[in-house]
Amino acid sequence: MKSDYTLYNQSSIQNYSSIDNVDQAVEYLKDPTHFRSFGQGLTELLQKKNAPVDFSDNAEMADYLFSKLKDIGSTISRATVMSWFTGNHRPKVEAGSRPKIYELCFAMQLTYEETVWFFQHVYYDRAFNCHNIREAVYYYSFLHQLSYQKAQEIIQKIDAAPVTLPVSDDIDTYYTSYVQNTIAAMESADELIDFLIANKADFCHWNKSALHTLHDLISQLIGSKESDDAVNELRTTLYAMSRNRNMISGKISIDIHKYQNCSLLVREILYDAQSYSTNSSDRDYEYILDFIGNRNLYNNSFILDRLVYTHSGMNKNPNIPYIVRNNFPSKKTMSDILSEEKSSVSTSYDSIRKMIVLLDFYRFWLNVKLSVGYTELTKSELTETYIDEANACLVKCGYEELFAANPYDWLFLCAAYSEKPIEYFRACMSPDMWTDDEDF
Repeated sequence: MKSDYTLYNQSSIQNYSSIDNVDQAVEYLKDPTHFRSFGQGLTELLQKKNAPVDFSDNAEMADYLFSKLKDIGSTISRATVMSWFTGNHRPKVEAGSRPKIYELCFAMQLTYEETVWFFQHVYYDRAFNCHNIREAVYYYSFLHQLSYQKAQEIIQKIDAAPVTLPVSDDIDTYYTSYVQNTIAAMESADELIDFLIANKADFCHWNKSALHTLHDLISQLIGSKESDDAVNELRTTLYAMSRNRNMISGKISIDIHKYQNCSLLVREILYDAQSYSTNSSDRDYEYILDFIGNRNLYNNSFILDRLVYTHSGMNKNPNIPYIVRNNFPSKKTMSDILSEEKSSVSTSYDSIRKMIVLLDFYRFWLNVKLSVGYTELTKSELTETYIDEANACLVKCGYEELFAANPYDWLFLCAAYSEKPIEYFRACMSPDMWTDDEDF
């Protein structure tokens, strides 16, 4: 068992960052020994807590953890706990499994720091959404080492209290970070109860910062319909040249400066067409037409086709690590995330975080590719700047920073160290990379 997966995977990133090493990078990602499994994480946790068990005996460890869970009234079965240690199953990273993970943390009497570590490095999801009353109570409970039973008593009192109208219609006042900081300063459970009851109506929705960030990123990637005139003019010209291809020998001159107000993705298509032409002043019209001809340039399918070559998400192929393929950006998850009605009460933090990471990656590196910004930086400085900006974006939305021991994050970090990050990432996303018959 590796003692530190974060350091191990951080040191591996630059070994696979060359575009010539994409095959090896994908193979590295597929290898289950390179990333901490849920069972290994549980074993590490028992070691951290000095559990009186043989750490090489799955059955003994399962018995111990199961007894701890029974002590707090958990209904998790021994068979389920045993399957975690053997690796036959792991808790899904979705809303339905989060209560089980909190029960596990309460049962093992984890500290706040240990709970955050377990969520981030073992379960691979966000800990403590403090704009959710139940998780806000758990946050306070782990800070003050309250028992699971005490936490449930507090939640029951809050649930039984009536919902009063918010003082202000502006529920943005209660950003998750504000609530978290407020709760962290509290000195008694009664203070917590009074605060959550008084502001109960304001805890009906969350993810507002994340939703605002996602809409901003998408706006930068696909622009707005204000650029329709320029794009429609381009389409008209392309179709005309297509009908008279014998007259132009497959090339068309386009003033690329006319499209500076178009989206990053459209401008990248023009940029790539220029790069593929033998004459720098010409653009291959067929290449451009293939991508923007009859396409709706403002829908989710166009974004996903350009970014990850699919709008249905990753398939269930066992070669793809669960943490990568689970909640991988798809047309459905993107639609759900961008729906204010759905996202404002969503506890699918994994899908939201993955979408932010994907869109922010392209936002940054497309600006670099198109020389829109960051032109004064060296490649190493660009990589550092990307990581800093990505981390700041995630923290602002209430999520953990990028870290190499998460296989999904590892893929983006590896691409960021490449000389051509976008081309590298797209090469990794090629369906051919994930179709062999090896078992993960």
